[in-house]
Amino acid sequence: MKEKYKSERSKFTVLENNLLNTFFSGLYLSSADLMNIAKKVDIPMQMNARDRQIKDLLNKSYDAGTLTRVIELLNSIIDERIQEYHRLSLDFPAAREPLVKLAQKANATKSLLGRERRGNPYE
Repeated sequence: MKEKYKSERSKFTVLENNLLNTFFSGLYLSSADLMNIAKKVDIPMQMNARDRQIKDLLNKSYDAGTLTRVIELLNSIIDERIQEYHRLSLDFPAAREPLVKLAQKANATKSLLGRERRGNPYE
Protein backbone atom coordinates (compact mmCIF):
# COMPACT_ATOMS: atom_id res chain seq x y z
CA MET A 1 0.00 0.00 0.00
CA LYS A 2 1.26 3.45 -0.88
CA GLU A 3 2.53 5.50 2.05
CA LYS A 4 0.47 8.61 2.65
CA TYR A 5 2.28 11.88 2.98
CA LYS A 6 1.91 13.35 6.45
CA SER A 7 1.93 17.10 6.46
CA GLU A 8 3.75 17.97 9.63
CA ARG A 9 5.42 21.23 10.50
CA SER A 10 8.99 21.20 9.38
CA LYS A 11 11.94 22.61 11.29
CA PHE A 12 12.91 24.35 8.03
CA THR A 13 9.60 26.06 7.19
CA VAL A 14 11.12 29.51 6.62
CA LEU A 15 13.87 28.12 4.40
CA GLU A 16 11.42 25.92 2.48
CA ASN A 17 9.11 28.86 1.80
CA ASN A 18 12.01 31.01 0.70
CA LEU A 19 13.33 28.38 -1.73
CA LEU A 20 9.87 27.72 -3.17
CA ASN A 21 9.07 31.32 -3.92
CA THR A 22 11.13 32.92 -6.68
CA PHE A 23 10.00 36.37 -5.55
CA PHE A 24 11.82 35.92 -2.23
CA SER A 25 14.75 33.71 -3.23
CA GLY A 26 15.60 35.24 -6.61
CA LEU A 27 15.99 31.80 -8.17
CA TYR A 28 14.05 28.76 -9.25
CA LEU A 29 15.18 25.34 -8.09
CA SER A 30 13.74 22.70 -10.36
CA SER A 31 12.79 19.19 -9.30
CA ALA A 32 15.82 17.97 -11.24
CA ASP A 33 18.10 20.29 -9.22
CA LEU A 34 16.68 18.89 -5.98
CA MET A 35 16.93 15.30 -7.20
CA ASN A 36 20.60 15.84 -8.16
CA ILE A 37 21.40 17.21 -4.72
CA ALA A 38 19.63 14.29 -3.04
CA LYS A 39 21.56 11.84 -5.22
CA LYS A 40 24.91 13.45 -4.31
CA VAL A 41 24.21 13.03 -0.58
CA ASP A 42 22.67 9.55 -0.92
CA ILE A 43 19.16 10.53 0.12
CA PRO A 44 16.46 8.51 -1.65
CA MET A 45 13.85 10.80 -3.17
CA GLN A 46 11.10 10.41 -5.71
CA MET A 47 9.88 12.87 -8.29
CA ASN A 48 7.18 14.83 -6.57
CA ALA A 49 5.90 18.34 -6.06
CA ARG A 50 8.74 20.78 -5.40
CA ASP A 51 7.41 21.76 -1.99
CA ARG A 52 7.49 18.16 -0.83
CA GLN A 53 10.91 17.59 -2.38
CA ILE A 54 12.43 20.58 -0.62
CA LYS A 55 10.84 19.56 2.68
CA ASP A 56 12.02 15.95 2.32
CA LEU A 57 15.52 16.94 1.23
CA LEU A 58 16.08 19.29 4.16
CA ASN A 59 14.51 17.06 6.81
CA LYS A 60 16.07 13.80 5.62
CA SER A 61 19.49 15.40 5.27
CA TYR A 62 19.17 16.80 8.79
CA ASP A 63 18.27 13.34 10.11
CA ALA A 64 21.14 11.74 8.17
CA GLY A 65 23.65 14.38 9.27
CA THR A 66 24.29 15.64 5.74
CA LEU A 67 22.54 19.01 6.03
CA THR A 68 25.83 20.91 5.78
CA ARG A 69 26.63 19.17 2.48
CA VAL A 70 23.13 19.91 1.13
CA ILE A 71 23.55 23.58 2.03
CA GLU A 72 26.95 23.63 0.28
CA LEU A 73 25.37 22.15 -2.86
CA LEU A 74 22.50 24.66 -2.73
CA ASN A 75 25.04 27.47 -2.37
CA SER A 76 26.95 26.25 -5.41
CA ILE A 77 23.74 26.28 -7.48
CA ILE A 78 22.97 29.78 -6.21
CA ASP A 79 26.48 30.94 -7.12
CA GLU A 80 26.03 29.56 -10.65
CA ARG A 81 22.71 31.40 -11.01
CA ILE A 82 24.19 34.66 -9.71
CA GLN A 83 27.02 34.39 -12.27
CA GLU A 84 24.41 33.78 -14.96
CA TYR A 85 22.45 36.87 -13.85
CA HIS A 86 25.62 38.97 -14.07
CA ARG A 87 26.47 37.59 -17.50
CA LEU A 88 22.94 38.26 -18.75
CA SER A 89 22.97 41.79 -17.33
CA LEU A 90 26.11 42.49 -19.37
CA ASP A 91 24.67 40.92 -22.53
CA PHE A 92 21.28 42.63 -22.13
CA PRO A 93 21.74 46.06 -20.52
CA ALA A 94 18.02 46.83 -20.67
CA ALA A 95 17.35 43.89 -18.33
CA ARG A 96 20.10 44.89 -15.90
CA GLU A 97 17.87 46.28 -13.15
CA PRO A 98 15.63 43.21 -12.66
CA LEU A 99 18.62 40.87 -12.96
CA VAL A 100 20.52 42.80 -10.29
CA LYS A 101 17.49 42.49 -8.01
CA LEU A 102 17.38 38.73 -8.61
CA ALA A 103 21.09 38.48 -7.79
CA GLN A 104 20.54 40.46 -4.56
CA LYS A 105 17.69 38.14 -3.54
CA ALA A 106 19.81 35.10 -4.35
CA ASN A 107 22.59 36.50 -2.14
CA ALA A 108 20.04 37.00 0.65
CA THR A 109 19.03 33.35 0.23
CA LYS A 110 22.70 32.36 0.62
CA SER A 111 22.76 34.33 3.88
CA LEU A 112 19.67 32.48 5.05
CA LEU A 113 21.34 29.17 4.22
CA GLY A 114 24.43 30.29 6.13
CA ARG A 115 22.36 31.05 9.22
CA GLU A 116 20.71 27.64 8.91
CA ARG A 117 24.10 25.93 8.65
CA ARG A 118 25.33 27.67 11.80
CA GLY A 119 22.13 26.52 13.52
CA ASN A 120 20.11 27.90 16.36
CA PRO A 121 22.20 28.21 19.53
CA TYR A 122 19.00 28.12 21.61
CA GLU A 123 17.95 24.64 20.47
